[in-house]
Order: sequence, then C-alpha cells, then structure tokens
Amino acid sequence: MKENILEFHQIAAGYGDRQILKDVTLAIREGDFAGLIGSNGTGKSTLIKCVSGLLPLKRGKIMICGRENTSLKSRERAQMVAVVPQSYHVEYDFTVEDIVMMGRNPYLSFRKKESQTDRDIVEEAMRMTNTAVFRDRLYNELSGGERQRVILARAIAQKPRIILLDEPTSALDVHHQIEVMELITRLNREEHMTVLAVLHDINMASRFCQRMIMLQEGVVTADGTPREVINRQNMESLYKMKLMIRESPLFHKPEIIPIRVMPEEKITAPCHIHVICGATEAVHLLEELDAKGYTLSAGVLNKLSEDWNICQELKIPCVDIEPFTPVTEEKQAENLEFMENADIILVAGVPFGESNIMNLHGLDQTRGELYIHRNALSHDYTDGKLAKQIQLLERAKDITYIETNSAFLEILKQKEYLDKNEE
Repeated sequence: MKENILEFHQIAAGYGDRQILKDVTLAIREGDFAGLIGSNGTGKSTLIKCVSGLLPLKRGKIMICGRENTSLKSRERAQMVAVVPQSYHVEYDFTVEDIVMMGRNPYLSFRKKESQTDRDIVEEAMRMTNTAVFRDRLYNELSGGERQRVILARAIAQKPRIILLDEPTSALDVHHQIEVMELITRLNREEHMTVLAVLHDINMASRFCQRMIMLQEGVVTADGTPREVINRQNMESLYKMKLMIRESPLFHKPEIIPIRVMPEEKITAPCHIHVICGATEAVHLLEELDAKGYTLSAGVLNKLSEDWNICQELKIPCVDIEPFTPVTEEKQAENLEFMENADIILVAGVPFGESNIMNLHGLDQTRGELYIHRNALSHDYTDGKLAKQIQLLERAKDITYIETNSAFLEILKQKEYLDKNEE
C-alpha cells in the first residue's frame, strides 16, 4: 500500500474576506499522477499556493511527507516539493543553464557552492527535457514551449518527491502541450515522482492522469479514475453547458465533446418526430431537435453507430440491433410502433442497402407527415428495391423531399409559426 505523501485536512483558504477553499480533505499517494480540474475560480491554483507556502491557511492543515507544512522552512519544503507555474518571467539575462541551476538552490548556501554533483544533476535535468541543446541561450529569448521545458528542468533539478504544476500547458500550442505532458508522464513513471497538476483541458487530463480530482465552489465533488470522474452529470454540473462523453478509440479514455452553452430557442407547440437514420447522418440534427424541445424517437439503428450513440447520450428512445446485422421484420414492427404516434417521420440521408431497406416497410400505413432527405435516394445499394419502395410510398401519401437538414429545420420553424397564427 502506497503511503500518503501529501495530505489536506479540512483546509480553508482565500484572499482577505473572500474564501476560496472551504473544506478540502484530500490525500495524494506516493507515485500518483493526479489532475486537478474545475472551472475558473474554484480554487485549483489556490490549493497549489497553499502547498508551496505562498498562501496561509485560514483553517486546517497540510502534511507534506509526514510533516506539517507550517513547520517547514522554505528550503526544506523546496527539497520535497517543486512548483511549475503557468509562466515564469525573469528580469535579468540568465541563460538556460543558469535557470536550471536555480533548482539546486535549496541545497546550496553562502558557504556551500555548487559542486560537480549539482552540475551533474542539472545536466541530467536538461538532457531529460531536451534543453541542453540551447543551454547558453538567454531564457528571455526562448519560445513559450522552450521556456516551459526549462522550468520543468529546473523543477527536476530540485530532486523533489512531489511536483506541482499550475496549468503548465495553457499558453502552449498543441505540439508543445503534448510534449510537456509526455515529459511529466515520464517523470512520474521513470523517476517515480508524485504529480499534482492543475489542468483546464479535460481531455488532456483524462489521457495522461491516473486520477482526477474535481473542485467545485471550493470543495472536492469527485475523486477517482478518469472513467469515474468524467461523466455527463459531473461535467455538465461543472461547466454549465451541454456536452457529450465518449471513449477515445485511440487511448480508451473518456473524453468530452462540448455541444453548446447558449440554449436553443424552445418550441411552443408539442410535436413528435421519428427519425429513420443510421451511421452518422443524423447526429447533429438529433441534437438540434432535442435542444429545441421536440419529442424524438429513432430506429432501426446499429448499436455503437454514431446515430445510436447520440440517442443514448440524449436518452432518445430507439429500436436497435447488433452491429452488422440486418433489420428484421420483428425489429421493423417495433420501429412502426414508435411511428404510430409520430406527427412527423423523417428519413435522413442514410444510404440504403439490403440490410436496412426494411426500415421503409410499412411507412405507407403511418399517419405522420413524411419527409425524405434526397441523399437517401442518391445512395441506393438495393438493386432497385429502394426506388420501388419510394414509388409505393408516393402512391400512399404525400412526401416532402428536403435537400439539407437545415431546410428541414426551417420547415419546422415555419410550421410552428403557422400553427400559432391558426390558434
């Protein structure tokens, strides 16, 4: 069992009369790579300042390597904890090697100058961060990504047991974000360094962190693996926006897909729309219809398709089948049951083949208005069966053909306006 290396016991902290952290109790185990997440103003950076001794606590205590933080001298704390800030500026013309050597300051004094051991440690820190190649360049002349690697090298040179990072990638482009996170991961795995990192990018945190801690209004509201913390309830509560959660097919970690912050204008008249779709053709449309407040259903959908996924996320009832299996008469009967009460039936721009042509059987008996996206007609892999089915439908009921999903939404808008006038 790994020991607790950093502990927060009912801590409260803030600035003047403004309390930011209210009652944080938390333990970081040796070897953890923990990401601290939360919206702006929730206390993430404040927590880092409390550990580094820059901000005194109003209540509670922090234990570092078994010792109470307030009992530590700055030099002692710096030998155990290194801090990598979001940015670091210097007034004088220090070289890269000078900056990294500053990481050895907790071990030096007026009498004790840097030794060969200190120089070897600095050399290794620069090698690990790939900063030795510009060791003689002035720090202030470096790019943002280069500077962040230098500050990381300085932290490594401190030889700490814990490294705290305060939004280490927020000012960097994607290339340098990944580079810095890969370096931190390497420190954690190879040097067994405990990491607590404040991160704004949830997907980045999910990919690299073993553990995620969510702060909300100054208290811990979730703590666990990325899979345990990143769920729709937690993320929508934290960020006050509509979003989706899916698993990254590459990293097998949960990731968020932001959808909208500003709500769609809600409809005033109830209307049930049934969407015949599949693959990815209706993802955006289903989300927009849901956001506007329409009652929705869908089918028949292959499980794990994108259209099926959006139905699961938005809790849209649908008829589903296993991947790569054809629509059966039984499943189409379930599909028709959904359509019985539908005011509108939309055939999205889905390609039709032998496996899904059954989706259209029985539509001639439905009461709802029928709309068909023309893309569905231009992708016919049924050897003429689709054309025959459309002819059957045209003889049985009126069909409105649409060119785009936007055109369909505009029709709905006009219908609602006309309905209001009729009332």
